[in-house]
Amino acid sequence: MSSSWLSLEEALSKALAATHVVSDIETISLFSAHRRVVAQDIVALLDVPPWDNSAMDGFAINAKSYTQGQALTVQGIIPAGEKASTPLSAGHAYKIMTGAPIPDGANAVVMIENCDSDNNGNVIINDTPTQGQNIRAKANDIAQGQVLIKKGTQLRAEHLMLLSSQGLDEVVVYRKLRVGIVATGNELAAPGESRSDTQIYESNRVGISAILSDENVEVVDFGIVEDDKASLTRLFNQAASNTAGTNTKTSADNNVDIMVSSGGVSVGDADYVKDVIEAMGHIEFWKIAVKPGKPFALGRLNNTVFCGLPGNPVSSFVTAKLLVLPIISKMQGRQDGHTALTVTATLTKDIKRRAGRRDYQRATMSYDDNGNLVVTPFKTQSSGVMTSITSANCFMIIHEDISTLAIGDTVPVMPFT
Repeated sequence: MSSSWLSLEEALSKALAATHVVSDIETISLFSAHRRVVAQDIVALLDVPPWDNSAMDGFAINAKSYTQGQALTVQGIIPAGEKASTPLSAGHAYKIMTGAPIPDGANAVVMIENCDSDNNGNVIINDTPTQGQNIRAKANDIAQGQVLIKKGTQLRAEHLMLLSSQGLDEVVVYRKLRVGIVATGNELAAPGESRSDTQIYESNRVGISAILSDENVEVVDFGIVEDDKASLTRLFNQAASNTAGTNTKTSADNNVDIMVSSGGVSVGDADYVKDVIEAMGHIEFWKIAVKPGKPFALGRLNNTVFCGLPGNPVSSFVTAKLLVLPIISKMQGRQDGHTALTVTATLTKDIKRRAGRRDYQRATMSYDDNGNLVVTPFKTQSSGVMTSITSANCFMIIHEDISTLAIGDTVPVMPFT
């Protein structure tokens, strides 16, 4: 590995250190809050449950005063959503439904399946009840004043249900990030338009947009720009934010918090992107020791973070997953970061390769006849072959210092999600 190449960990560390949290906040409806990031701790307003209640359908009794075999008179019925009008009397039982408040004087609920009735309609208990049996205590789940959701949490369906159960209909979140995407290259034609004999249809923007959309950001598409310094300079001037992290943006402007480009960051004669960014702002690093995806550039234009992805489709896909998503998480204010899930699988074929870069090989993983997870890498690993992604269901990860692997070795695998 060249001494000028950063490891993935070094690149991530530098990238996160060079970025900031966009701290503008807004109050939105819970119905619009899925995958938004909480801007302050959310504290419980109510106890859950709000009172001692029955964990099942049955009979509420006083276990302390109960005598085995005693016939109990049914004092009444307590449906869910109602409460007993009088305390439980000695020698009596309330028929009670799941979720209904425990009446005063009762300290146990016997499930209906463990009860019989005599000819007079009295209840006979068939087991020995204990105090607290089948009762959900007040505040057993949530206590008023408890921190329910911590600042920096990305809200999911379960969080929204929890907040709604507290009677909340709004939540304070960080504003959405605005992320610009652009493809560079004279050889590119936009899908749906005519192309010359020497052009190919551009594919990276739609893929990167889909990856970003999963993070609930606002995507600003800058289209395709030609490989010349003047065009690139105009584009990046248009996109770069001149305001600090507390800026507010409108949908009418084109300033973005992050600018993601694909192409133009390698060493070709027409690869001007890195040079333009360096002239206009600052390049933090260039080239990382991963395969595919070596020519990744990170920089800054005023307060806009710049991510320069390689032009090859697979390289662009990989670096977006490995580097752009953690940067977005940091800038969104998320406290959990963005760590990709990895599992361990058994290799089904021998591998020989040149060590030096961490290799994200496209592969398929499945379960063998014994229920063990196995992984098979594709023969073709070219960074320009997009079908190696669409036909795969995972990346098989080979670390920098490994040059050979044998059938039966275990390797880390990153499933596609």
